[in-house]
Amino acid sequence: MGRGSASIPKAKLVLSLALTCVLSPGERNSYRERSSCSFVVRRTPAVLLFILALTLNVYAADNPLPAPPENTPIKATNDPAAAKRLAWWTDARFGMFIHWDMSSMAGTEISWSRKGTKPLDITHDPAGYVEDPAYDHLYEKFNPTNFNARQWVKLAQDAGMKYIVFTAKHHGGFCMWDTQLTDYSIMHTPFHRDVVKELADACHAAGMRFGIYYSPRDWHQPDYGIGDNRKYVDYMNGQLRELLTRYGKIDILWFDSYGRGDLVDFWRIGETFDLIKSLQPDIVINNRLAILGGYNKQPAPYRGDFDTPEQKIGKFQNDRPWESCLSLVTAKGGGWSYRPDGKVKTFAQCIQALVNCAGGDGNLLLDVGPNSLGEIPAEQTERLRQIGAWLKVNGPAIYGTRGCQFPLGLAWGSSTMRITPDDATLYLHVFKWPTDGKLVVPDLMNPVTKAYVLKPNRLGQHQTLKVASVAYSSTNEPSVTLAVPKTAPDPVSTTVVLKMKMPPSIYLGPTFTD
Repeated sequence: MGRGSASIPKAKLVLSLALTCVLSPGERNSYRERSSCSFVVRRTPAVLLFILALTLNVYAADNPLPAPPENTPIKATNDPAAAKRLAWWTDARFGMFIHWDMSSMAGTEISWSRKGTKPLDITHDPAGYVEDPAYDHLYEKFNPTNFNARQWVKLAQDAGMKYIVFTAKHHGGFCMWDTQLTDYSIMHTPFHRDVVKELADACHAAGMRFGIYYSPRDWHQPDYGIGDNRKYVDYMNGQLRELLTRYGKIDILWFDSYGRGDLVDFWRIGETFDLIKSLQPDIVINNRLAILGGYNKQPAPYRGDFDTPEQKIGKFQNDRPWESCLSLVTAKGGGWSYRPDGKVKTFAQCIQALVNCAGGDGNLLLDVGPNSLGEIPAEQTERLRQIGAWLKVNGPAIYGTRGCQFPLGLAWGSSTMRITPDDATLYLHVFKWPTDGKLVVPDLMNPVTKAYVLKPNRLGQHQTLKVASVAYSSTNEPSVTLAVPKTAPDPVSTTVVLKMKMPPSIYLGPTFTD
């Protein structure tokens, strides 16, 4: 799983000199103090257009555009059919990741704690299987008799999660389903039950979307990376056929990178991708059917549906779907799997991660690590239920929303929005509650028809907030100020709702007027 320069760029110098010619002394001071140019210049359009043209010409001469590299990543998702296929996933916002196999017996990192070779990977080990006498034989005693798929699905529902992604096979090669292509599987353990089938059945019965994690890497399979790699790719495609034909509808396929090698000839990516689409046409695929670390650099048809920042919150991005995957447990080496030496993230960390993902127009896939008995540990279970309780109140500000970007950010938190044909709702997620009783929303230009706190009081009422001011400041920037109680209704993240007649209009920069 900054640059410095001793000289001033010519374009900036030209812009500064030109503005000096047309601005008053006071306006020149304002420009120098606000190099971001987020101010309103009130000069004739002809003069300003001349300045702009001159500046751009100088800039273009000094900064020629490079030729686009081959396989330049495509960011935007403009295909209406793809948007329709992805609609449920982008609305869901929150899912459960499950990293689990026989590594839970050792309580160490899944696959990565294996001491055998890791061919074609970042370790640069040679191809070919080399046994790990300890790790590779853990499965012989793996017997998670307390595993209950229905309980796991119920817990995900209690947490407010809308989909589950389960590790059918990690890099270590152990298979958690009844595969006919290797004996290195759950069916050759004392447990002898098909975990993927039980989870898929439980999800389908509960109306929970079900996804499969499958690593194209396999440090246990003897043909992996050998020769032209044809035998291994045939093995991998055979396993994908099993997973996509035996367990009903699969909603998500979550890959985790090939090792080194050519995508077309060595990995036959087109053959794999076409197989998947032929078996499950509506499936959602991540961007990691790619060389390790080379996400979004595949040939255009095979770049998948969404990006996957790992163990961090993605940046605001509304031109291509994305999902941050985070482990609920923080441990040395990653925290992907059962780690008794790890520390469960705090409730505040979890909520703010979820809110920041939604505010950035992305999803959160939060990972749990069941123990060797098949139980999700009590501390993880408690945290998930706390998140679910918060979402029962604040869910409308998360599910089915879009991220709302403010150019300079929001010092107190994040924001999401919901647009309908009749009106618009802006949700303010306030982590740092103002102590002076004034919540300032910078750069918002819309009239607010109603403002209230989403969390109800003891009487079940939503506290209405007074819009104290909607004004332009001395620097001509708009803002909305709300009168709020001095104590935060929710100490972790309070949701403030702003109702408007139109979609949020955010001040993004200078406006040129006569």
